[in-house]
Amino acid sequence: MPEVLQRKAEPAIRRPVASAAPVTRSLLAGWREGLCIVNLRGNAEDTAFRQAVESVLDAPLPVKPCTTGEGSAVRVLWAGPDDWFIVGPKGQADALATRLRKALAGQHHAVTDVSSGYTVLHLSGTPARDVLAQGCPLDLHPRAFARGACAGSHFFKAGVWLWQTDDAPEYELLVRRSFAGYVWLMLERATAECGLVTRRFA
Repeated sequence: MPEVLQRKAEPAIRRPVASAAPVTRSLLAGWREGLCIVNLRGNAEDTAFRQAVESVLDAPLPVKPCTTGEGSAVRVLWAGPDDWFIVGPKGQADALATRLRKALAGQHHAVTDVSSGYTVLHLSGTPARDVLAQGCPLDLHPRAFARGACAGSHFFKAGVWLWQTDDAPEYELLVRRSFAGYVWLMLERATAECGLVTRRFA
């Protein structure tokens, strides 16, 4: 169950306290700790490369800029013409990286487990778009940034990779672990009026 959040420093150690803002109007936010995050590099114009990757991921490899591919277990984020982030279930990074390297053997590629360096912040609720807009210069209007879109940007002074997972709206941000405390602090400040509710993920 979501809990209303305390406004203090470290996100992982904060304890919830009551907020005057109605929960239904508050931003729901939580860290999705421990997810598998793998960086993939390769030639998107090479059919063999795409087929090998997609056979492992069971998801389309996005080749259109600023889009995502979604499978039953993973989400693939376009990060550049030859660069992707793969976000998957907890504890699967080693297995996924091994399967990708095996499938891409003999091809020019790079597969790197970056799970320890990043974490994922999930945001949802009515004010999600407006709260993000306070610190992110992207045009987040549904006409410009809808479900399936992703982009590299920043949230206040922290670099993030952002994607939309639902029209509700719901967003997720790939955040360097060393900036997680700063991002949470700025999130608290940006939700002073609407309220912030912690969402805890198993």
